[in-house]
Amino acid sequence: MDRWQALFLIGITSVLAFVWLYRKVTGRDFLFGSYLTYTFVFFLSVLLSVTTPFVVAVILLALLSFYALREYFSLVDIRLQDRLGVLGAYLLIPFLYYFVAIDWYGMFIISVPVYGFLLIPLLIALGGKEARGTIFSIGAIDFGLFLYIFCLGHIAYLLSYSPWMPVMLILIVAVSDAVSMVLRRQRRTTAGTVLSIYLLSLPLTVGIALLLAPWTGIPWVHSLILGAMIPLLAMMGRFTGLYIKRDLVAEDDPLLPGKGQVLDNLRSFFYAAPVAFHYIRYFLK
Repeated sequence: MDRWQALFLIGITSVLAFVWLYRKVTGRDFLFGSYLTYTFVFFLSVLLSVTTPFVVAVILLALLSFYALREYFSLVDIRLQDRLGVLGAYLLIPFLYYFVAIDWYGMFIISVPVYGFLLIPLLIALGGKEARGTIFSIGAIDFGLFLYIFCLGHIAYLLSYSPWMPVMLILIVAVSDAVSMVLRRQRRTTAGTVLSIYLLSLPLTVGIALLLAPWTGIPWVHSLILGAMIPLLAMMGRFTGLYIKRDLVAEDDPLLPGKGQVLDNLRSFFYAAPVAFHYIRYFLK
C-alpha cells in the first residue's frame, strides 16, 4: 500500500471516528449519524486488515454480526424453549468467520446454508416441549443467520482478496443510501422516487468504481458494471429490509427506542455484499 492509499484510508476512518465520538459525547444526532457509525466499523476493519494481522479485522466484523444478530433476536417473537437454537446461531458466527480467516472458501460458502440450516432445527427439536410454533422458530432463526452472518460475512471474505474491493462496495452503498435518505425526507416513496434515487446516485457510484479501479485491480469494464449494479442491489436490500422491519414492529415504536437501527443501517448490504462478491469471484478470480 502506497502513501496516498494509506492517507485515503486513514483520512476517511478518522473522519468517521470523529463523527462517532461527537455523537457519543454530545448526545446529538443528525441525518446520517447512526448510519456513519456502522460505516466507521467497516472502514476500521479495512484499516486493521492492512495494519494488523488479518484475523483482527475478521474478529471486528464477526462482532458486528453478533451485535446485529442479537438485536434481530430481541425483535423476533421466538419461544423461550428455542434458546438452544439461539445459542447455536451465536456459535455459528465464529464457525463461519474462522473459514474466512483461513481462506477456506468451500467451507465458508456452505457453513450457514448447509450446516447452519441443518443444525438449528435439530437444536430446536432437542430443546422443545411444545411442537406448535416450531416452523416459525426455525425459519426466523435461519433467516437471521442468513442475513446477519452469511450475507455480511461476504464483506469479510472480500477483504481477503483486496482491501480496496470492500472499500469500493462500502462507498458505493453509502452514496446510494445517502441519496435515498435525502430524497425520502422530501417526498413520499413512490416508483418515481425509487427511479430518481437510482439515476441520481448512478453517476457518483460509477465514478467511485472507476476512480478506485487502479487500486481495486478491477478492469474498467467490470468497474463500470459494478458501479451500476451495486446501487440497484442496495435499493433491493433497503426495500426488503423495510418490510422486515415493519413486520417486526420496530419502526417508530415508543416502547422500543433505538430498536431496529442495525436493520436500518445494514439492510443495503443484504443483496449488495453477496452478489458483488460472487460477481468479482466469478469474473476476476
